[in-house]
Amino acid sequence: MQLADTSEKPDSSSRLSPLKYIESRWIGRKFGRNFWVFFTAAFLFDFGFALYFFLFNLFLANLHYKENILGLVTGALTMGNVAGSIPVSMLSRRFGLQRVLLLGFIASPIICVLRTFILWMPAQIGLAFLSGAALSTWTVCFSPTVARLTTEENCVSAFSIVFATGIGSGTLAGLVGGYLPVLLKARVEASQLVDNMRLVLLLACGIVMLAIVPVLKLRLGPAEGTKKRQFQLLHPFLLRFLPPFALWSIVTGSFPPFAAVYLQQRLRIPLTNVGIIFSAAQLAQFGAVLLAPFLFRRFGTIIGIMCTQVATGVAVFALGRTQNISLAILFYLGFASLQFMSGPGIYSLLMNQIPDEQRSAASAVQNMVGALSHSGVAVLSGFMLVKYGYPKVLAGNAVIAVAAALLLFSMLGSIDRRLTSPVPVPRRASPHLK
Repeated sequence: MQLADTSEKPDSSSRLSPLKYIESRWIGRKFGRNFWVFFTAAFLFDFGFALYFFLFNLFLANLHYKENILGLVTGALTMGNVAGSIPVSMLSRRFGLQRVLLLGFIASPIICVLRTFILWMPAQIGLAFLSGAALSTWTVCFSPTVARLTTEENCVSAFSIVFATGIGSGTLAGLVGGYLPVLLKARVEASQLVDNMRLVLLLACGIVMLAIVPVLKLRLGPAEGTKKRQFQLLHPFLLRFLPPFALWSIVTGSFPPFAAVYLQQRLRIPLTNVGIIFSAAQLAQFGAVLLAPFLFRRFGTIIGIMCTQVATGVAVFALGRTQNISLAILFYLGFASLQFMSGPGIYSLLMNQIPDEQRSAASAVQNMVGALSHSGVAVLSGFMLVKYGYPKVLAGNAVIAVAAALLLFSMLGSIDRRLTSPVPVPRRASPHLK
């Protein structure tokens, strides 16, 4: 399936101040009614699952599941997403994007409801795999849907709007997920808190199902059918790009699934405050995304990515060494925003080096490598956290982050072209894969 070409020609807006740049890129673009119908569905989907996945690992942790089990569950979900990608792509070409999106918006919340009631560990792993497969309908269909609803002139702006709104919905989800379980009832003993968490998880699934209404109103045109397209799986540039990308994916997939558990159970931060911290991290990521184009224009793509990766390593190392809660929160916010900031540069680097007719295949390979890395490292990190503890695992993450930066420079350092056009925004996945 062909992804949208997210490149735009440079214009005078690249020389504007950040606020004027954002206004010219977002507010100045015009979109049709069909796009805003999809935007509504995307917002409900993002908010519902941001709330669900913020709270679900805490839900299991309060049921005395250890980090090694949480790692297995997270890895199974990611593997389900990988396994579902190709079948979903084939279904979307055969039956159309709208029908496949509708299938995912129905199946994924139903499976997630079952995950809150069936607590037997093997069943949890199996349901996580199925929910990942159902969520792959979103990761596969998102980009071609946006491309079909926009033009070449406003495609990047459309991706930016949906992506930034997803971050904003994550901020709101952190506040709701932190406060609502405590506010539902006055008693917050362990068993009562678990029941309240389950209610909020069910509410999150209900919000996702509301997105079915706008999806039914979408007009996306006929299915692609079986028309053959040019498809080269491994472009030569990918052979140099994928090794540092896979190494970096270890950093982005190792600690984030356990961050909320670390804050609540290791640092003893109350759940309501964890929600505030999660929301603050989302705001920091939002700011990082807006600043990313200016960083890469100033220092160039490769050096800009290296700066964010090394800075991420410093932040995660400091997070693992401090016992001061205020400093730990500060370092966590730095880690969350810096590792997210590298994304636009990485995706821009890949898209700018791959011919237009091969970008879809390159993006598919990149996503596959990233998902497999996340799946494997989530399982491994869970066991290592139980055996060695957070300080040693986070120190290892810091070393890998610096190694990824050095490997990137050694394999791609000859590419020193500065970005003079807006940085393409990464394809928006479901919240658990951020």
